[in-house]
Amino acid sequence: MYMPWWLDNRKLDFPRGYHFEFGGGRHMPGYGFMGAIHKVNGGGYGQSLKDDYRRLYGSFVGFSARGEMIPNKDSYCELDPDVVDRWGIPVLRFHWKWADSETKQMRHAHLMAREIIEKVGGTVLTPMPTEEQGFGIQPGGEIIHEAGTTRMGDSPGTSVLNKWCQAHDARNVFVTDAGPFVSNAHKNATWTILALAMRTAEHIADERKKGSL
Repeated sequence: MYMPWWLDNRKLDFPRGYHFEFGGGRHMPGYGFMGAIHKVNGGGYGQSLKDDYRRLYGSFVGFSARGEMIPNKDSYCELDPDVVDRWGIPVLRFHWKWADSETKQMRHAHLMAREIIEKVGGTVLTPMPTEEQGFGIQPGGEIIHEAGTTRMGDSPGTSVLNKWCQAHDARNVFVTDAGPFVSNAHKNATWTILALAMRTAEHIADERKKGSL
């Protein structure tokens, strides 16, 4: 299940939004440690554990929040001054940092998920992540749709591509994946990639007809 963004951003302390994805139901128990039954009644063993499995099977649900990341000056890539690939070409070196907007977003998502669970009569089984834990936000690059790096824009000083996904410095180079994105939206990236690719392809065809490419 997918719950899209539904709130008014003007009333929040962070920009943009997030969505929830849910997991649960009466599917086969997953591989792992006791499928959350261990969080009920102290875990148990023997007959009491078997009874809990029969009573609670299929009644657990998990919430996963997916939020939009806003670009910040501490997240960028550059040519590594020391490391090269096997052809002697310098490799990219990445720098990464979550900003306050992302951690505030995840705090809100955790509180909202807890509120939803309690209002429908459920019981929250996991502790609320702390500020020191970044309110449960995952490490950068662990749960993500990779986007950006060759962002589009009007100025070569702040972007790699122009509005047609064409490189400022090489007119015959176009990028039609998620590289042109200027932020990493909370929604899946595929449809936007397809739309930008179609738009760029039409622009290339038009420019070829004019003899500009």
